[in-house]
Amino acid sequence: MSAERDWASLVPTFDMFDPEHEEWKYDGFAWAREHCPIIHGSPPSTGPRSIVTRYADVRQILEDPETFSSAGSPPVPAPIRLGALDADPPEHTAFRRLLNPVFTRQFALQFEPDMRAYARELIDAWVDRGEVEMLGEFASPYVARILARMVFDETDMDKMERAKQVVIRVAERPDDEGFFDLAVLSAEYLAAAIDNPPEREGMLRQLVTGEFLDGKPMTEDQAMGAIASTFLGGLDTSRSAIAAICLLIAQQPELEERVRDPRWIRNDMDEFIRLISPVASLGRIATRDTEVGGCPVKQGEHLLLRFDSANRDETKFPNADQLQFEPPRTGTAGFGLGIHRCIGMHLARVQIAVAMEEIFARVTNFKLAVPPEEITWAPGIANCPHAVPLRFDRVL
Repeated sequence: MSAERDWASLVPTFDMFDPEHEEWKYDGFAWAREHCPIIHGSPPSTGPRSIVTRYADVRQILEDPETFSSAGSPPVPAPIRLGALDADPPEHTAFRRLLNPVFTRQFALQFEPDMRAYARELIDAWVDRGEVEMLGEFASPYVARILARMVFDETDMDKMERAKQVVIRVAERPDDEGFFDLAVLSAEYLAAAIDNPPEREGMLRQLVTGEFLDGKPMTEDQAMGAIASTFLGGLDTSRSAIAAICLLIAQQPELEERVRDPRWIRNDMDEFIRLISPVASLGRIATRDTEVGGCPVKQGEHLLLRFDSANRDETKFPNADQLQFEPPRTGTAGFGLGIHRCIGMHLARVQIAVAMEEIFARVTNFKLAVPPEEITWAPGIANCPHAVPLRFDRVL
């Protein structure tokens, strides 16, 4: 940690959308976990937010939806609903009951042949060059194609490219115009599904034909929110994870052998996800005066739960800033905790596993194509590098 910084003054200014704050946030969170675990700040991009940095406190909040509500509490003020993300029970329970069947591992595995075909096609485009920008030339289009095929049954990749740009804007530079574009995009897909209900089992069919709460169908507002949150989660976080895993392998070449072992998906993948924390944070609102980790929390207080800080809490994960595979770590917050644990985590695991298997069937010996100091991370709701330029050798 940089001892020369005045963390007591600097940390309360933290703004997740300020690129300069990406440079010091992990050191700042480490200081906060020890000295001031709930940081009271009011950055211009979000307004007043109390940042929760310790693992135990994040877990306490996420496991108590009665005291800490999701309703109206996204990490940034959002003028649209975001489905299960900003719903409390019983509405949240109804969302999960309706959508869980189409986000199981078994459902995702039906699309494994498509995933492999997409991965191979993308790899074909750059494998002979000996270099690739892994985020833009593989991870982003790969994830977009899977979401298009599996969730939206979409064949027009220009529409998915438009969706990707909308999602990146909302994740990195949110404003009312960006959320409006996301709402319009979601409304288009919902309207098409209502006019022509999909015959294939999937999310859109569930939204327009399934029973939601008390035997009633979803409202259009609720269905649009489910679509919007699926775009945000499906297009942003998995691409971040794939690109960041490749970056870590380039920085620590011995990791390639572990990822080549099919058993890596049992425990090692979760450890990569813990360190990367593709989803950086979620929001909550206190419904009553209470206390978290010895700190008072007032009714109506907006809380920003930092998964990336919780996942590096040394009291839960010794040597937390490093990958540790043996013994396996348990209880990580990489896919969230509590009732809002990521509904898409099974899809994410399958598409990450397929991506890495197909990549390392064709290439080996990742190396950074730029000096390490040129690798920078985008600000925003997700933890994602701006770019991952790599060189490699072909597998003979």
